[in-house]
Amino acid sequence: MNGVVHLQPFGVVPVIQDGDYTLYESRAIMRYYAEKYKCQGTQLLGNTVEERGQVEQWLEVEAQNFHAPVYDLAIQVLFGPLRGITPDETRLRQDEEKLVRVLDIYEERLRTSKYLAGDSFSLADLSHLPFGHYLMSSLKKEYLIRDRNHVSAWWDDISNRPSWKKVVQLYPNQV
Repeated sequence: MNGVVHLQPFGVVPVIQDGDYTLYESRAIMRYYAEKYKCQGTQLLGNTVEERGQVEQWLEVEAQNFHAPVYDLAIQVLFGPLRGITPDETRLRQDEEKLVRVLDIYEERLRTSKYLAGDSFSLADLSHLPFGHYLMSSLKKEYLIRDRNHVSAWWDDISNRPSWKKVVQLYPNQV
């Protein structure tokens, strides 16, 4: 832990070192690697400034509207009981209500677009994979995705990417 504190002032992960460069915070790390390796593989940030704007917009939607309630559900349902904390039923209901509203907006967006930020897979989609996976598996809330045809098709598309399947295979108990 002492090494993490040295690299990350808040003493938590994630943190990366790329040569002499140190960076922390998961979304900053994602953006860094997407920019650094943009000429290799999938263009995750968009090809134009307008596409980049859409990617950034939907990354913010994920961070501010999707992640918070799913994270709270995971803490309440998966990790709280490990510490002897009983899940708060009111918070669970509120989190699920928030997710319903967010996923309804996603459903509308995905009626006209294959992916959240446009017609190409991007960081906006990728950022949903870890906690979307919790939602679909450990939290047993897959109906929130499956009850929405376009969201369900989008989830199947992004979660069946070979790179994500490899992550799930390599870290079966962590995602």
